[in-house]
Amino acid sequence: MPPFYELIAETSHHWELLEDLSGRTEYCSPSCLALTGFGPDHFLGQTDVLPRLAHATSRHEMEAFLAGLRNGPLNEHRCLELRIVVEDGLSRWVVCHARRVASAEGPSFLRATLRDISRRKALDLELSSSRLKDPITGLYNRAWCMEHLERQLERKHNGGHFTVAVVDIDRLKKVNDTLGPAYGDDIIRMAAERIASTIVQPDSAARISGDGFALIFQNKSPREVIKHIKHIQTIMSAPFALRGHEVTITASAGIVTSHMPGEKPEELLRNANIALRRAKANHHHRYKVFHTRMFEESSRLMEIEIDLTSGLRHGEFFLVYQPIVCLETKRLTSLEALLRWKHPRHGLMQPDEFLPVAEATDFIVPLGEWVLRQACTDMVALLAEHPELDKLSMSVNISARQLAQHDISETVAVVLRETGMDATRLKLEITETVAMEDPALTAQRLHIIRALGVRISIDDFGTGYSSLSSLQNFPIDTIKVDKSFVGRMDSSAGQRKIVRSVISLAHSLNLDVVAEGIELREQWAMLKVLDCQNGQGFLFSHPVEVDVLRAFIDKQKPPVRP
Repeated sequence: MPPFYELIAETSHHWELLEDLSGRTEYCSPSCLALTGFGPDHFLGQTDVLPRLAHATSRHEMEAFLAGLRNGPLNEHRCLELRIVVEDGLSRWVVCHARRVASAEGPSFLRATLRDISRRKALDLELSSSRLKDPITGLYNRAWCMEHLERQLERKHNGGHFTVAVVDIDRLKKVNDTLGPAYGDDIIRMAAERIASTIVQPDSAARISGDGFALIFQNKSPREVIKHIKHIQTIMSAPFALRGHEVTITASAGIVTSHMPGEKPEELLRNANIALRRAKANHHHRYKVFHTRMFEESSRLMEIEIDLTSGLRHGEFFLVYQPIVCLETKRLTSLEALLRWKHPRHGLMQPDEFLPVAEATDFIVPLGEWVLRQACTDMVALLAEHPELDKLSMSVNISARQLAQHDISETVAVVLRETGMDATRLKLEITETVAMEDPALTAQRLHIIRALGVRISIDDFGTGYSSLSSLQNFPIDTIKVDKSFVGRMDSSAGQRKIVRSVISLAHSLNLDVVAEGIELREQWAMLKVLDCQNGQGFLFSHPVEVDVLRAFIDKQKPPVRP
């Protein structure tokens, strides 16, 4: 090396190295001492210095790098980042810039410049780690979870299996709404600690959504995974102490085992979430294991969800009305509006096929308003045609989502005003379960609606966990005895006692009683003996469209005397 260039190399902060094409070191700058702990004499005359210095994880890559330089074109520049092992046995990260050069005498050499990048690599690793960590819980985040699942799917080809469970905190929104978001964050943080306390490597946990965690189990049997999930549900149900408040929560879970070739991380999480939704649909604090039928059902529900908006826009929904009659006279006293959907591809759809989907989304709000408006419109038209029905009322069901709307009373008032419906003829029905979900909010909403003159009815009474006394805070006019009790009262003394108790207590509170699901004359006779005023069921009429309803009303008219 000419003296001037040697002077530059000798004073450089970077390690300059010159090898012949056989790998023998011809020159080594003094900076190698600061970088490796070894002086130039340790390397001069030695062969394959860089491959032997490379960390085991970088050795193969270094050998390929040098071979490419030796066999490549003259002066082609290449760069490689690698780990090297230094004198104290620790490793450092370096970047190696190298090219094959020709000397004035003719032979070719490999010239390499190595620079310490350990600090930058440490910073990169720290930034990468923070990128993959959830700031609230300290667990891994969704990005890490997706990368980890990708790696697991790649390793799966070499044998072994893994299971994914998505664990969700039930009703965290209620904590946020009641106590504030800071308390919700505390719950998430403490729940994460409880989950993490159950995890032992190689299993792992990550926070993948606001109140959702993903657990990845390695080579565990289904029974072991379910046992682990049950343990998590148990420890999560223990009370949380939050700044003077004691909060109790539950957790639900969906479980999926990877078994299909070509699966993707997003598909695994999707399937686990499908199972989770199924678990939460049944009841909180449950778990479900995914199977392919769930995906088919979920796809159909997603199709229904998409079609709901289109159906309302294109007039595919319509109402049918089931008469409610006086059990003593069989005269019509009220109508219950029931929703149906004439789907363009699936034909006539019953409410239990699409209402749960609408209820699970905000679509039930505009759909419910349409039902209320259409029922009131039809009622006004019927009364114009049949003024003799001076006591007739219209019952319309409202859902939990509708009742939760802060402007529900304004919506009812606007519909009454725009349709010309007399408020006293409208009866809004809520189920017992909805009423007791948030009793304080329910009572507040119902009192405001009741002030409009609208009457209130509790539907499906007896199927929930309340009692008539617990419902006294609500402005109720009518109790509807659930058809499950009425349908068995002719064959079960126990069911007759339940129906008798409900009717008796309702009368003591000056409430009207309607029996649902009357199909047999024996049931009708028993209800009359028990002093139940009104009833509905197939014995009197199926739900019918408004034109058929007109014929039903006409049949009830007394004959015209000559």
